[in-house]
Amino acid sequence: MSRASLKPEEALASLVGDFGGNKFPGLARSSSSLDKRGVQQPMEHIRDWRPTGTFKNPVVTLGNFDGVHLGHQRIFKLLIERARQVEGTSVVYTFEPHPIKVLYPERRMPLITSYRERAALVEQMGVDVLVSAPFDRGFASQGAREFVEHILVGSIGAKEVLVGYDYAFGRNREGDIGLLRELGQKLGFKVEIVPPVMINGHAVSSSRIRAVVEEQGDVALASRMMGRAFCLEGVVVEGHKRGKSLGYPTANLRLENELLPKPGVYAVVVSIEDSESSWNGMANLGTNPTFSETLLSFEVHIFDFQGDLYGKRLKAALVERLREERRFPSVEALMDQLSKDEEVSRAILAKRRV
Repeated sequence: MSRASLKPEEALASLVGDFGGNKFPGLARSSSSLDKRGVQQPMEHIRDWRPTGTFKNPVVTLGNFDGVHLGHQRIFKLLIERARQVEGTSVVYTFEPHPIKVLYPERRMPLITSYRERAALVEQMGVDVLVSAPFDRGFASQGAREFVEHILVGSIGAKEVLVGYDYAFGRNREGDIGLLRELGQKLGFKVEIVPPVMINGHAVSSSRIRAVVEEQGDVALASRMMGRAFCLEGVVVEGHKRGKSLGYPTANLRLENELLPKPGVYAVVVSIEDSESSWNGMANLGTNPTFSETLLSFEVHIFDFQGDLYGKRLKAALVERLREERRFPSVEALMDQLSKDEEVSRAILAKRRV
C-alpha cells in the first residue's frame, strides 16, 4: 500500500491540533501576550493557592475550566480584552486537583482534559498568568468572604473579576454572584458575569460534554462544544495481533484519558509523535465480543499506513461514531463489516477535508 499522508491543515486541522497539545486551531495567542517588541511572552504558571508577586491591574477569572470548552474560551477572550484595555494582567485562577475529586472521592467524574493539557490550552488562548491552586480540605474550609478578601484582593489585587453565569465559590459553595458583587463594591473591584455559549438549545458545560461523550458517543457534538476535536491518546502496546490476519492491522493504545466515549466504532484522524503528518483511519473502543474478550481496548486502524508503531505515542481525534460494537456470527461477517466501516469512514473524513 502507498503511504497517503495528510498534512494536519488538510486532515481536519480544525479538529486535531498538534500532537503535543500546545497548539489548537482557533485558539491563537492574543496580542496581549506580546511585549513592546512584538515578541510572544510565555504564560506564567504559579502553583500556589496564595500567589505572591505584583500583578499590574489584574483582571481575574476563577473556575475549574475542565475541557476549556467554548464557554470557557468566551470568558478567556473577554478576560484578555479587559486586561488589554487597562494595560493590565490577565489571570486565570483554577484548582488542582479538581475539588470534586477531593471533597467527593466516591463520585465518579472523569476529567475531560488532563491538568497539563488544560494549562497548554489556557496558554494558547493568550492568558498572562495561570494560578493552579493546590486544592485540599483545608483550602475548601475557607469561607467565601475570606477567599475574596485574603486571596482575590489581598494576594492578587484584583481590579476586575469575570465569572460564568453559574459561578459559586467558598466553603460549601456558599458564595454566589450576588455576594461577589457585594464584595466587589466594598473592596473596589468590578464584577462581570459572562453568559453561556448555547448549542442546540443547551448551555455548553463540562458536565454536558461528559454526558454526550459517555452516554451517546456523540463525539461530533462534543467537538463542537469544545471548539476542537475530542481526542484519545496513549502509547501503542502489543495486542492480540488479530487485525493483521483480518486485513486490518491495528495499533492498540494504552489510553491515558479519564473520559472515554461510549464503546463503538469511530472515524478518526491520527497524529503520531515525531511526525508532522496525520492519517485518516477508524477505531474500535470495546471488548471485541466476537472473540469473547472482556477487557476494554482501543484499537486504531490507520488507512494507507505502513510502519512500526510499537512504543509510539498516538493521538486519535474522534470525528464521528459509526456504529455500536457487536458480536458477529463469524470472522467472515466481521471482515465484511470492517470493509463497510472503512468505506463509511473514508467518506466521512473526505467530506471533512473539503
